[in-house]
Amino acid sequence: MIVVKRTELDKQVLSGIEFSDLEDDGTEYLGKKILKPWGHEIERYRDAHCSIWWLHIDPHKETSLHCHPNKATMLLMRGGEATLHTLHAKHELTAGMVVIIEAGAFHRTTSNGGPVVLYEVESPPNKKDLVRFMDSYGRGQGYEKP
Repeated sequence: MIVVKRTELDKQVLSGIEFSDLEDDGTEYLGKKILKPWGHEIERYRDAHCSIWWLHIDPHKETSLHCHPNKATMLLMRGGEATLHTLHAKHELTAGMVVIIEAGAFHRTTSNGGPVVLYEVESPPNKKDLVRFMDSYGRGQGYEKP
């Protein structure tokens, strides 16, 4: 298991990014396929405490380098090979590995060639709790709508 802690560098970077409201807006995502420039994700479970998402990252694609200031995230690698980048390290991921990411820790998941499949558990469930630092696809702040 890999644990990614929020560092002083994460705090510094977050303080330098302009972003707006991170409060949950009540949008329903359960069962909806959310298209991303890197692949897609589907929320499979949600209750008041957590949500579980199935993510598919296309070959040679990557998520944005982002953080969730107010929620913790757990990644469970189901298939493929990926690299998890943080502001201070990188970790090679293969099927079966688990990553715990503290609230406010910047991270990006990059496919190492083939497709990557993983589950993402977020607590508390709030897709608006997202701040991007770098994005290969030119997206600004905010989460995509279903």
